[in-house]
Formats: sequence, C-alpha cells, structure tokens
Amino acid sequence: MPRYFFNVHDGVSIADTVGSEHPDVDSARSEAIETIAERLRGTMLAKADVSAWLMNVVDESGFTVIVLSFTAAVKIVDRSHVAAMSSVTG
Repeated sequence: MPRYFFNVHDGVSIADTVGSEHPDVDSARSEAIETIAERLRGTMLAKADVSAWLMNVVDESGFTVIVLSFTAAVKIVDRSHVAAMSSVTG
C-alpha cells in the first residue's frame, strides 16, 4: 500500500517524516482534511493566527499529490459598536 506524507506549513514548515499508508489518493485526501481540521480547531481555540495555512501531501517519491490551502479568521462583533455605527449612517 502506498505511503503518503502530510507536510504542514503554518508559519513554520513541519515535515511529516513518518507518513501513513493509504489505498489511494482519495483516502489520503480524507486524512489530510481530518488532520488539518483537528489542528485548526486546537489552534483557533488557543486564539492563534491561522490566516495562511498550507498542507501538501506527497507520495513516496516526493511528488505532491494534494495541496490543501485555506484561510480562517474569527472576528467578535461588538454589538454596541454596530448599534452606534448604524445610528450614524441611518
């Protein structure tokens, strides 16, 4: 079964030196999404910056088979500020 490596770039490049075996690229894609979702959840709960993350999945020969990139942000809206702005513009 082929081995795939899931390298993360989130301000620091973290190379996957162990990888995991998958029957096909679709299975590796599922793992990539699950892995990044777990990391994203933990990082966002810690209120860290996740504005530009990238994961590239490579096969045993080093060929990139999947690139997963995304941007995520959390903004808390202050209700009093929104009300004040709407009274000025309204």
